[in-house]
Amino acid sequence: MNGIHLALLGGALAALAACGPRYEGSSEIVTGVGQGLLARFGLDGGSSSTAPAAEATAAPALDMTALAADGREFILASIPSRDTFALIQPAGQNGPERTWLSEDGISVTFESGMLVATRGLGPDLMAADVSGTVAAMRQGGGAATRVHEYLDGNDQIVRFDYSCRVDVAGTEEIAIYDRTYASVKFTESCERGSQAFTNSYWLDETGVVRKSRQLISPPVGYLDTNRL
Repeated sequence: MNGIHLALLGGALAALAACGPRYEGSSEIVTGVGQGLLARFGLDGGSSSTAPAAEATAAPALDMTALAADGREFILASIPSRDTFALIQPAGQNGPERTWLSEDGISVTFESGMLVATRGLGPDLMAADVSGTVAAMRQGGGAATRVHEYLDGNDQIVRFDYSCRVDVAGTEEIAIYDRTYASVKFTESCERGSQAFTNSYWLDETGVVRKSRQLISPPVGYLDTNRL
């Protein structure tokens, strides 16, 4: 990395470490979730979960001026496998965990930008321990253990331990509608036997997870978030 890239990485890591546990991206979506908000702020298109994933649409057009004037925090969230989008808003804070809620009551909770729970997406991520991932990211990368909890067919909690590797993938300038952000991209590659997945996080210079792609559950797939 050149000097500019190193400075950006250092700034993002310093901000992340200084703030301690913080939430920077959470979301919830299924078909129709948040469509009222999308319509209110200028959605010019949409999609249904019945549409084939291979035909996923581009992000909907939004009235960014109206969003800015509204004054509240928003995240545009999507589940690519269901070809759906939704605007979501913060609903509560519990220590380092922050929950965002859709108009239809679907919720997603993050800790330091890492997904730790969902409700209403089915099959949900009931809980996750991401402390190892958070620590590795603050150190600029390294090994980590991640724990996911899901419900089995008998409504019993089943625990899955994943061995993960967090790496800096480089710096990128990302565009989120009418704004651009200098960011550091982190990847988190996790394995458990034959199971494997990769989460991606884009941190801006203030340590905010401005954009992410994270696994909810194997049947549901990934959750994409863009902090507006």
